[in-house]
Amino acid sequence: MTNPSDPPVAAFTPSYALSLAKLVGFLAVVIALIWVVGISDGPLLFAAALCLAVLFAHGLELQHEALHGIFLRGETANRLAGSLLGAPMLASFTDTRIRHLHHHRHVGTPADVFDRSCRDFANRRALLLHIFDPARLPAFLRATFVLARGGRPGPFRRKSRARARTEHFALAALALALIVIGGLFAPRLLIFGWLVPAFVVAPPLHFLMTAPEHLGRDPASRDLTQSTRSYRAPALWSYLVNYDNYHVEHHRYPALPFHRLPALHARRTFEHPVRSGYGAALREVAAAIAACRRTG
Repeated sequence: MTNPSDPPVAAFTPSYALSLAKLVGFLAVVIALIWVVGISDGPLLFAAALCLAVLFAHGLELQHEALHGIFLRGETANRLAGSLLGAPMLASFTDTRIRHLHHHRHVGTPADVFDRSCRDFANRRALLLHIFDPARLPAFLRATFVLARGGRPGPFRRKSRARARTEHFALAALALALIVIGGLFAPRLLIFGWLVPAFVVAPPLHFLMTAPEHLGRDPASRDLTQSTRSYRAPALWSYLVNYDNYHVEHHRYPALPFHRLPALHARRTFEHPVRSGYGAALREVAAAIAACRRTG
């Protein structure tokens, strides 16, 4: 029997033109901001670096849609777009995709090892390490080394491992080239155009984007309304997180184009509207972290 809150079949048709516009806009603004960093000093330099950090975190949210194969037409196009969007923060496409789809399959179970748990917030040090994620670069290098030796740093099969290896090698080569060339000829551009935005500012921003998805909900429930959270947010924030603030709907219909999640949320909650906003979601997240620290 069809549920009246289910999206119509036509809603599952991807909007490739919209996605392409998002991708082109992302790349154009990143290039423009890097140019501003290169010619600026003082407050404008720091403002451009901050905007780059916001865009790098936003890029991971756009990559999320490519992980589900609905951002552009075809596997190759999604892989290329997802690789470009994740490159500033060394989020290789296949590695991220395998881990993310594992999360979708196992959400609400102990097998969901890729989502947050109390061990990430057991004390102040663990909390800061999780929010600022200083292990991002070492973890990328470690995974690249494991792949180079023929190992499996995740639940890969042969084809996905080969793709992950290629992507990690390409990202490692790109990062090394940027560090060497930038260090020799444009150190300020290297620091404020990439390193600080991507590895100092963007990680806590991305934490603020993704923490409300599940944190503070019941991690042992297979009921998505209990393990996952949807919340309303201003239009700009919803765009920055690529409408993933409607996370219950995303988990229920992962093949639905992300810009259609708000309409699905409205259909699903027509009789019992969800009034929770981002502020309320953050308060629940903070309460959950505090509870973890008390029991840790």
